[in-house]
Parts: sequence; C-alpha cells; structure tokens
Amino acid sequence: MGKTKQFELWRECNCKCDFCTLGNENEFTSEKLKLEAIKSAYDEILGLKIGDLDTVGFIGGEFFQGQLGDKNSFVREKFFELMKLCNHQLSQGIINQVWICASLLIGKQFDLWHTLNIFKEDNNLNKVWVLTSWDTEGRFHNPKMVDTWIKNMNTLSWLYPDVRINTTTILTGSFINSYLDETFNLDEFKALYNTSFFFKPPVKPDNLLDKTNEEINKIIPNFFPKRNDFLTFLITFRSREGQDEYNKLYSNDLRADEIVKNYNEEDKRGLVFVRDKEHMSEHIEDIPDDENIQILPCGHPKMFQCYSDSDVCCICDKINLEKV
Repeated sequence: MGKTKQFELWRECNCKCDFCTLGNENEFTSEKLKLEAIKSAYDEILGLKIGDLDTVGFIGGEFFQGQLGDKNSFVREKFFELMKLCNHQLSQGIINQVWICASLLIGKQFDLWHTLNIFKEDNNLNKVWVLTSWDTEGRFHNPKMVDTWIKNMNTLSWLYPDVRINTTTILTGSFINSYLDETFNLDEFKALYNTSFFFKPPVKPDNLLDKTNEEINKIIPNFFPKRNDFLTFLITFRSREGQDEYNKLYSNDLRADEIVKNYNEEDKRGLVFVRDKEHMSEHIEDIPDDENIQILPCGHPKMFQCYSDSDVCCICDKINLEKV
C-alpha cells in the first residue's frame, strides 16, 4: 500500500468519551478555523499527481453530529466540495482510497449519507472506508447510545453495501476481560456489522495526564489492563484469531503515514505529524528529535507503558511472545 495522509479538519466533538485525548478543544471550533482547514486540505488534494498519495483520510473531532452546521452553513458547503474533489480524484486515479471517520453515536446520519452519495454517483463507494469506534467502557454513556450506534451501523451496511467499514477498539482492561471470558466474540462482531477491526492501546486522557495508570483506573474503571491479563489475551488472541490478526495488533502499518493536525490555537494550525512506523512513534515534520516525545529505554514511545500494575512496555511483551 502506498502513502496515506489524514487531515484532522477540526477537534470539535460532542461524544464526550471518558478517555478523550482532545481535552477542552473538543467543545468548539470556530467557523473560521473550520473553513481554513477545509481550504488547506482542498488545495493540497487538488494539487496531487498520480503516485503522490494512495489514500487520503479525514478525521475530527466529529463531522456528522451537527459540526457542519445547518443547510445554509458555509462550512457545510465547503466540506461537501472537499468530498466532491476526493470523488473526482478517485475517478481520475489520482488517489485510490478515501477514509472518513464517523462515530455514529448520536442521532440520524443524514450528513454522512449525503457524503457517501457523492461517491456513489461515480461508483466509487468500494474505494471508501468509514472508520468508526466501539468500546466496552467509556464511549457509550447510556444504552440509547449503544442502540443508536448499532442502528447506524446496520443502516450504513444496508444503504451502502459497497462501502468498507473499520471499527477501532481500545484494548482496555474491560475489553480484554470480555474477550477472555468470551462475552465478546470477534468473528461474530465482524459478521454482524460487516466490519474489519483495528486495536489500539489505551492512552492517558488529556485531562488526566498527571495521574498514574492505577489512579486513572479508579476514575475510568478497568481502563488500563493488568499485565498478566494482557499477556493471557495475546496468547489467547493468537490462538483464536490466527497469526495474521495477531500481527495487526497495534500495527502502525495500518495507520496513516502522516496526519495534519489543526489545533484551535493559532500557532498550532496545519502541523504535519509523521509516523515513524519502525519505532511506532510520531514527530512533527522537520523535527525528528522532538524533545516532547518520551521514549522508553527499549526504544518505544512511553504511550506503550500502558499497564495498571507494571511499567513494562506492552509492545516488547507482544514482540517477545511472537518468538515463542
């Protein structure tokens, strides 16, 4: 697969997940900043030539829960112009795939359906991925949100059977326990919602960076797993799902090569983060030795120190188990 670039257009989101990493920036992004980010992405994608990028992706925040504004909104108009450009570039073979993130958590998804209809016009739906998320704890605040997500997933597959769907899940202690006691069955979930899966590690929420993993578990129950539970999960997962699925766990090969981030602060607009896939870290473009990136003695980023009862790197544990 060729190079993938994601555009974080804005950070506004009303999901309010317990483990949100956006901090207070998820509350509001001005129309001015939204339009600036859309224009910047539009100009870059318009200038692409064959071979520059394989895939372009769009991530929030959130797009389809009112963030585009009402039917007369300029943001809404420009966002759909951006989607039309992506559809054109797909048709011309300039790019090969488009990723669009959608939480599917709240309300009807008319803006998402409108977006997908743009790609449907030129039979490009099989080149579009909708990226959503599902977690056992922290994402769904009540049963209604679960029901809404399920309904939207079913509607998505029914209306747009050619669209590809990926579901990201955090390997929290809660999820690991549900997998081990077989409350959660991966094959059944995939078949039920016509989705592939990507698993990522739990990381500290923005408002709890000063807390230890153990302290955070008292606030968000069973967020960071115990090390022995994670090791048992790895062994069980490889046995049940096979080596190919095991290799995908935390795999940076399945993530974008670059992501353009647009913070609400004026001096943090259009920052390009480049992923070092070999070392599973990322840095701001042209600053490969960013002093803000905390690296463990093993060479992996500190974010992989994600046990509630140990400081051992979970990536090293996964690599070591691969040798057994």
